[in-house]
Amino acid sequence: MRNSPLKGMKVKVSTQGYKRNSPDVNASSLIIPSGDITMEEVDFPILGIDNLGNRKIMQPGKKYKFKGSSVLEIPIKN
Repeated sequence: MRNSPLKGMKVKVSTQGYKRNSPDVNASSLIIPSGDITMEEVDFPILGIDNLGNRKIMQPGKKYKFKGSSVLEIPIKN
C-alpha cells in the first residue's frame, strides 16, 4: 500500500511530538500520524522521514508538509 503507516517500527505514536511541554519530549524517536508537522514550541531540530521515504531536517518554529501519511521523527541534539 503506497501510503500505509510505517511498518515494522516499534516506536511510540504521538500527536504532541517534541513540543517542550509534551510528555514525549525526551523520546528517542516518535511517529506522528500525519504528514503535516508543526515545529512550533519545539526547541531543537528534528529529522523527519515519512512513510514514503521523504526526508527533511526540520527547524524549530517552522511548519512542514510531507507527502506521506505518517512521519518518523528523530531529534537532532548535541
